[in-house]
Amino acid sequence: MSARHAVLLTYGEPPAPDVAAQLVYSWRILLGLTRSVASIPPWALPAIALSRAVTRARLWGRERYGSPLEAVTREQAQRLAEALAEDGAPAWWRVHVAYEFRDPLVGDVLARIPPDEAVDVVPMYAADSAFTHQLSRAAVARALRRLRRRAPVRVTPPLDPEVLAALCARHVVRETEARKAHGPDWGLLLAAHGTLLEPPRPMETGRRATERLASAIATRLGDRFGPISLGWLNHTYGGRWTEPPADQALRRMVESGVRRVVYFPFGFLADNAESELEGRIALRTAPELEAVHLPCLNGAPELAAALAQLVAPATDDRLRELDGMATARGSKARGA
Repeated sequence: MSARHAVLLTYGEPPAPDVAAQLVYSWRILLGLTRSVASIPPWALPAIALSRAVTRARLWGRERYGSPLEAVTREQAQRLAEALAEDGAPAWWRVHVAYEFRDPLVGDVLARIPPDEAVDVVPMYAADSAFTHQLSRAAVARALRRLRRRAPVRVTPPLDPEVLAALCARHVVRETEARKAHGPDWGLLLAAHGTLLEPPRPMETGRRATERLASAIATRLGDRFGPISLGWLNHTYGGRWTEPPADQALRRMVESGVRRVVYFPFGFLADNAESELEGRIALRTAPELEAVHLPCLNGAPELAAALAQLVAPATDDRLRELDGMATARGSKARGA
């Protein structure tokens, strides 16, 4: 039986408010991402990286926060391995985890895989952009220039937006049924990472794809909630950012008479400091709201099944079986 490999790839933020770990992470993000958006002189990079690391560590410490991203990504890798085994794919699959900005980097993981065994690199992002899949493709291309690999290495595209919207909607139904947090008197805030509206150079920001995904989710959940709004988790530097920011979206809900809201960070496939901590801080700006903070898709079996389809497409019969399993899970949650 031939061996195949899947590598789940994500940013890989440190799990703890440790200044040294946060410094390495901030430094790599500045070099690999921020400088592609903002013009930063080389001499300023060390000070900016240190400032970011100290600020982040202090905030996490004050909030008693630790990032679950590493643990969630490992769980997703295990779920994907199980889904590939269930699919009966004609290969022996091994699933790995790599990071864009922390060790193990994707190039290091590829170097450890035998050169005659095929690899699918799976960027764990909701939408293709210069800050997500394009980063992954560039990192893989750099690695392949120094590695002598005989078997192909492919970077998978993002999940089909209609597929991902259906997964998100089912997830929200299941989670809100369990919490009894739905109905016309409940608002729904769909949160995603923001972006500059006019970046300093032309680039794919992913804004339109994210907006289309939010719209597709809202369409599927329109009969379960009152107002549904997209809210962006923005930074503050570099120019004008996407609108409305999450705090303004929450304020508009309050002004419309909403007193209970469900917060769902659909723009992330795994929980991290932005989906959790930034969401927590945004919700504090509307203390009059009763808020239910939902997790990301994380280790949902339906997500793993969809990812398995990216790397090992199944037969039509298997697809119908997987869809029936997801529908049954949703029905069970509604009956709980």
